[in-house]
Amino acid sequence: MTWLKNKIYWLLFSRTPTGEVLSIIYSMHLHLRYSFSDRSPGTDREKLKYYLAKHCHIVEKGLALPAPRPAFGQPKIIDLIEKTRDYEILFGKDDITKVVRDTIREYISFHDDKKVTLPNEFLDTLSKFVSEAFPQEKGGLKKLEKKMWGEFSLKSYEKFVSHRHSVRNFSNAPVDDEVIIKSISTSLNTPSVCNRQGWMIHYYNNKLAIRNLLSYQNGNSGFMESIDKLLIITGNTKAFTRYEHNQQFVDGGLLSMNLMLALHSAGLGSCPLNTCMPFYKEEKLKKAAKIPNHEKLIMMIAVGNLKDSFSVAQSEKYQIEQVLRVH
Repeated sequence: MTWLKNKIYWLLFSRTPTGEVLSIIYSMHLHLRYSFSDRSPGTDREKLKYYLAKHCHIVEKGLALPAPRPAFGQPKIIDLIEKTRDYEILFGKDDITKVVRDTIREYISFHDDKKVTLPNEFLDTLSKFVSEAFPQEKGGLKKLEKKMWGEFSLKSYEKFVSHRHSVRNFSNAPVDDEVIIKSISTSLNTPSVCNRQGWMIHYYNNKLAIRNLLSYQNGNSGFMESIDKLLIITGNTKAFTRYEHNQQFVDGGLLSMNLMLALHSAGLGSCPLNTCMPFYKEEKLKKAAKIPNHEKLIMMIAVGNLKDSFSVAQSEKYQIEQVLRVH
């Protein structure tokens, strides 16, 4: 019966458009179920945290403009303070509340010589809020200088990225866990919508678990046994609002590319593996990988040490004339 059931599933989802339609509906169902309302994030810790990150970043962006408008965003800032207090009542103070307070400190500092533009009651609310914790330098503005770019060059970057290839022939030498963790840490300097960083990275270093998880993916045939470590990148649906269904894939894709470049800089080989599959298979994979239901699969990344000499697919890239349109 299991064989017959699998055969029916294969015919239904691989030979007809039904599977794709149902998978899109499933994806939208998860988004509508777990994403947060921009007006009322509720009391779910993750949703409320991402709400605070979103609205705090609005203040940061306003301060980073060439000529910030004095006294901007007062209703949004009051709401941000109220929601931060709600968060602290429920979950206590943590990094996100430090970010909010430091950002409000920057807002107050910006008005040091413009305080007449801030209503007294509003300024008192801000001052009381920031006085409840010490500065942490986690929010607000960061000062940069153009000369900091002096050690970088397009030529050196071109050489670096031109040597990155998808590797499907790794050495037998095991990859050090610390190198993976450091590469992940480095990759986190990735832009995301309103700095919400709505991604998760799941790391697997057990060979049996890796083989099992790779059995759900259809692009590792022929080199599964040489894969030493496995990463699964997901998008946290709770980080996004109602109209941001596709943003989790954009942000997750940016992180994935940064992570592969970090692995490349560490002297490791990697290969991105797509997670385009019917919804029922995604559910099975997430269960096997111990990934929560509210996370959407972005991609897998296979990792291994490099051999002294090996071959990769040529993967010829398009010429610039084929992809560039100057308007």
